[in-house]
Amino acid sequence: MFETRHDETTVQLLVSGEQDQSAIRDLLLSEYDVVVDDEIQPASCYLIEDRLLPKYGSQLLARKQAEHPTFCPVVVIKRQDSSFSLGGTQQVWQREQAVVDDIVAAPINEQVLNYRLENLCIRRVQSRKLTSQYEQIEARYERLFESAEEAIVVVDVESNEIAECNRAACELFGYSKFELQRLNPSSVIQFEDGCEFTEFTEHLSQQDAGVTKTLICTTQWGQSVHAEASAAAIEHAEQQSVLLLIRDISERVRRQKQIRVLNRVLRHNIRNSINVVNGYGELIYESTADDEVSAFAEKVVDRSKELLDLSEKSRTVSNALQAGDELQSLDVVAVLDRIRAALSDEYPHARIELTAPESAQVFGNSYLQTALYELCENAIVHSTQDAPLVDISVTEAQSAVTVRIEDRGTGISEQELAMLEGEETALRHGSGLGLWMVNSVVDGIGGELDISTDSTRGSVVTVSLPQPAE
Repeated sequence: MFETRHDETTVQLLVSGEQDQSAIRDLLLSEYDVVVDDEIQPASCYLIEDRLLPKYGSQLLARKQAEHPTFCPVVVIKRQDSSFSLGGTQQVWQREQAVVDDIVAAPINEQVLNYRLENLCIRRVQSRKLTSQYEQIEARYERLFESAEEAIVVVDVESNEIAECNRAACELFGYSKFELQRLNPSSVIQFEDGCEFTEFTEHLSQQDAGVTKTLICTTQWGQSVHAEASAAAIEHAEQQSVLLLIRDISERVRRQKQIRVLNRVLRHNIRNSINVVNGYGELIYESTADDEVSAFAEKVVDRSKELLDLSEKSRTVSNALQAGDELQSLDVVAVLDRIRAALSDEYPHARIELTAPESAQVFGNSYLQTALYELCENAIVHSTQDAPLVDISVTEAQSAVTVRIEDRGTGISEQELAMLEGEETALRHGSGLGLWMVNSVVDGIGGELDISTDSTRGSVVTVSLPQPAE
């Protein structure tokens, strides 16, 4: 039977005996709508006699689960001779304890009962508000998820299954959402570095920071798509998962490949042409008796050699800028020792002095040696001394290692320095490719390059390199 009031808070009373039902209902009617029925009905709160818990426990648990995340309170009326308690260890009550949120003892004190029910109902109202806010946030997330231009794939770490994917992911792979969720992720996503998919997700799930990796996506039609994925560990549907935000970079890869081929062809053709010019210049120089013609031929030969050197330096710069080497710990003192030995062989007239500790670890890649070699060689080549002197020193600070290279040359021209600032124009044809390469390499590993130059005293180049964490 139902007692109806215009109150959104409804209590279902599950008590045996009409006399007890009537007495408790009378206590509640001033504040709540009361439902008395032998079957579980929709209600804001359930007030149940402890002896009826075995009968209704499973139904109440199902009701609480159906209401989740909204709080659905269950209060037990504990008889004087009952052994039931929320913190008890009795085997007979363990299942029922999971259902119950509070206890009132019989005989019931009206003030205590109303106080308990009021607190529980306030918790329910608060949980409904939070649930509403959560649902609004979830709805916004769903809209963003589906409308994102990038493909998004969520993979369950434990099952290694695609738990969720958006419209863009379906378009990228060529499958419906239903089809994609039934595929093994590794059948459509392969990492370019050869990392196994399960190994990647398990490792990432234990990390706080996300990662970015290049990969190959295999479509339904067997097409391989170059892509870049930003991945991070998340919790999805209460499961540890990995979210991948996948961007199609096929066009970028295609352009880079075309540029590499074009650069290779141009360098090859230009080098061959310059070699021809150089060869004919030398023939003219050697075969002519005319001093003026000989002087012109010598200039042709010198200029062609400069162009050949520039072509070679361009290749080195191109390789350095395209290098994808991971940073690693390097002993910069050992690197400088190798550079000094190589330059001493190539320029035996030069004096290269190195002041450094036994070792100094820095972050670097395979092109750090190329960059430092370029700086040291420049110090020799641009010196005005018959026996060029180059001073190299290494000092360690708290978080960085400083390499200082000092020469006694003519300084670095403004045109070459302008290339470091990106100010090169068609009217200022600076040839500072090497310096530009050095700056790119140093910047790429998180270091800093500083140059102090004077046409009368020479140049001081300071390279600050980050140290690995201890």
